[in-house]
Amino acid sequence: MEYAIWWDYEIGHLYELEHVWVYVGHDGEVVDCKASFHGRVLKGLLKDRSNLLNDTHVRLYSQPGKHAFSPITDIFELLPDLYTNANERAGVGGLLTNELFHGLIATNDEIDGLVRRHLQSLSFVPAMEFEKYYFAPELFIPWSSLFRIIPERMEARVQELKRQYL
Repeated sequence: MEYAIWWDYEIGHLYELEHVWVYVGHDGEVVDCKASFHGRVLKGLLKDRSNLLNDTHVRLYSQPGKHAFSPITDIFELLPDLYTNANERAGVGGLLTNELFHGLIATNDEIDGLVRRHLQSLSFVPAMEFEKYYFAPELFIPWSSLFRIIPERMEARVQELKRQYL
């Protein structure tokens, strides 16, 4: 099963899309997991399976502000920019654009500046304390629906920022 997990914001730019892949055997047993991590993919299920809860849910941690996934929190502490990305570098990415939404999401200097200003107002120092969170069932929608609403949500966020800061 692939989960595309969406956030309108991450501390570095407007919107974030991360992924988790859970591999389930014919008998319903979780046999593996992978999770996105800054454009890479990490193993999500630890070798000793100690992060498998109730034999059905893989426990992953989300990097504060950046949302990359890992089965252990120590990996975040190895990132040289863990604290600066959430603080001094907040908003440096502006409105994220990529090939996936080419022609559907566009940015310019004004929009990037609004995003930067907003995210700098939300900058923080990661406490590295994590709380359990479960996604509510009503948040799950098919990828085709999510893909369709992402550009609409981004336009709505840009309009909100314009009303707030211009």
